[in-house]
Amino acid sequence: MKKLVLLLMFGSLFIGCATKAVNNTEPSEPKEQIEPIETAEGIMPAMPVRPQSPDVIMPQMPDRTESQQRRNMFINQVVETACGQCQFGMREKAGCDLAVQIDGKHYFVDGTNIDGHGDPHAEDGFCQTIRRASVTGEIIDGQFKAESFTLIK
Repeated sequence: MKKLVLLLMFGSLFIGCATKAVNNTEPSEPKEQIEPIETAEGIMPAMPVRPQSPDVIMPQMPDRTESQQRRNMFINQVVETACGQCQFGMREKAGCDLAVQIDGKHYFVDGTNIDGHGDPHAEDGFCQTIRRASVTGEIIDGQFKAESFTLIK
């Protein structure tokens, strides 16, 4: 009896495997023909849009993440200021640009410029020394937007 049961189990296993045929030569879905697009030099072609199934729900993304929103802050304090490239080692821009140091981080200044406070290459200029200034403004997208900027002698 045990042999008969074993024989039936193995027989059904082999029959099931033998009847299952796999044919990988036929695609499961018909593919759409995408015609090549002539592109102008330096312009990347647009990606083809795939239709989405109605049951897929895309979540709404906020305009800014929480960490990005926290980076925008109002400043009203005395800060160190100098040429960002010469004194603070900032390499995001070429040349000499006014920058401030706030909480150990350096920000380029928008709202006043390096030449608006005397010769930057003079002995007490921003390219030669780090100075202090009383400032008010806001840090927006990694740049200090100055409302007021007064050098302290």
